[in-house]
Amino acid sequence: MIRSFFFSVALALVACDSQTKVSAPAAELGVETRFPVRMGQVLGQLRIAATDLEKARGLMGVTKLNDAEGMAFMYDAETRMSFWMKDTPLDLDIAFVSRDGTVLEVRTMTAGDTETTASTTDQVRFAVEMRAGWFRDFGVKPGEKINVDDLRTALKARGFDATRFIP
Repeated sequence: MIRSFFFSVALALVACDSQTKVSAPAAELGVETRFPVRMGQVLGQLRIAATDLEKARGLMGVTKLNDAEGMAFMYDAETRMSFWMKDTPLDLDIAFVSRDGTVLEVRTMTAGDTETTASTTDQVRFAVEMRAGWFRDFGVKPGEKINVDDLRTALKARGFDATRFIP
């Protein structure tokens, strides 16, 4: 009798099991996702750092970057920017960029350096870090453009309001 009770309960549970498939939520695109961004005449693959935590971590701990790989640091206002290389084991170039995507200046930063590297202007809206020598090697110099439409697309894909960073 007890056996038939448990069999009935099990059968009822199986019969009540919904046949409706519940799909898992789409994978969230995080800071490790790389997005195609045109810089000058070259297509790079950039990670997008948009939150304070992402910007604070930057490329800390990254031991290797592919030739076209880097990170864009997005801000919601023009400012004089400064970066340091604490816990960053690679030498990097940094391009300070205006709101319309114009590269204002490029500087090289040394791995592990805790001194800050600052922009010379307060008109910087975002910055792009690539391996040291990348901007020189690919001819992306002050006056060249970073494609802001590509950055908008990347920000939207990450779930951010792109107009906050690129009006």
